Amino acid sequence: MMDALDSNYCSSFTALNIIDYEKMRLHNLYMKAPNYKKVFLDLENFEKETKLLTDRLGIEHNTNYLLYTMKELALTIPFESVFLNFYAEQIHKNKVSNSFKDILMSEYIQYLDKILRTTLHSNEIWTIVKKFLKVLKLLELQSELSFENLHQYEFMANLLRLCCEVNVQDSEVVTTLVKMVIDRYVTDGSDLRYVQHPVYPYKFFSYILKHVTCEKFDIGLYCSNHSQTLWQYSRNFSPVHAAAFGNVERVLSLLQHGFDVFPESEAKNSGHGYLFIEETMSRYNLMILHIMSRMRLVNCFSFDHSGTMDQSFYNVTENQEECFRLIWRAIPEPYVRRPQLELDISTEYFYLALHAIFKPFRYSRNLKLGIMYESCFTDMATGPYEPRSLKHLSRCFIRKRLRETWRLPNGVFHLCLPSLLEKYLNLEID
Repeated sequence: MMDALDSNYCSSFTALNIIDYEKMRLHNLYMKAPNYKKVFLDLENFEKETKLLTDRLGIEHNTNYLLYTMKELALTIPFESVFLNFYAEQIHKNKVSNSFKDILMSEYIQYLDKILRTTLHSNEIWTIVKKFLKVLKLLELQSELSFENLHQYEFMANLLRLCCEVNVQDSEVVTTLVKMVIDRYVTDGSDLRYVQHPVYPYKFFSYILKHVTCEKFDIGLYCSNHSQTLWQYSRNFSPVHAAAFGNVERVLSLLQHGFDVFPESEAKNSGHGYLFIEETMSRYNLMILHIMSRMRLVNCFSFDHSGTMDQSFYNVTENQEECFRLIWRAIPEPYVRRPQLELDISTEYFYLALHAIFKPFRYSRNLKLGIMYESCFTDMATGPYEPRSLKHLSRCFIRKRLRETWRLPNGVFHLCLPSLLEKYLNLEID
């Protein structure tokens, strides 16, 4: 083989075993490509660091085939002027380093996946997850995934499911894994229809709430600030999203845990969309239009299409109505009246017009949503504009203090109040 290489004045990566190389072959490669000796030395040093990392983490893994794809890549000396120049440039830009990290993580995930297919107890799953998080931290992988690396997200999301099924009770580990899953996103336009999302058990929602509350982690705000996340389950931590689907139980649970009904990031996404132009609509007026819009969108796909669009879909279901009224149990502001809402809608339209921006469709749609609000919640939209009751304001104030100290919802039951007041403070009754 060496004679053929000498006669053809070529070399190949198949002759370069990155893990267990032969010094004579390396020396021959350096002689034939002296200008790129540093590139291969950098590659060799990176392999040593990788081996040191796996040893430090105690990973029982054979690293001799981690870079198998590189060994199979044929490279001839006449082609080196094109490929090696690019290769050297990528190494100095630290891009190849990220590629090797992804390869290492892929191999490690394959190794763990084989172990997880066996029957494991809670402590064994906890040990695997803890070690996996340590590897993630040391490798410092990018949160932005390519289509080829989507399996990283799929594996992490599935680990969360396993933690719930075997009831891992380490809140720090569970919360850290939740953060890692939420952080993963894709922006390269990859087709996400083939991403495999795990099917979580019914108790998963309360399981996550319990651990993130214990760690004082605001998962609702974190999900709102990471709207591009691959983790579709993150939508379940938005009271507005749950209300749109009429999920009364989930809305009540989120509000009892002190979740913000309409986070700042969600309000920005619902505005007119021009960052350098001031928002003229008040936050709660914008919230009402947003909730009405989401409920209508859901109903477009779930109602019987026997009627026309305007007649059938500007209504809400009984569960959606109950969810909307639950939301106002947690808000101290007075109910929004329709004249105020229409004034804000018109003000926004003409304010944008002053900046040469005309959005008649948004204006027309918002007016229809305002009519929908009045027809579905007449008592709120047409009643007198007045402060909420003192009892309600007291409830909101107490809950705000409990939320600031991360004592919701259990802190309500440590105040030694009569059972009826406990239910009122816990938003169970109005």
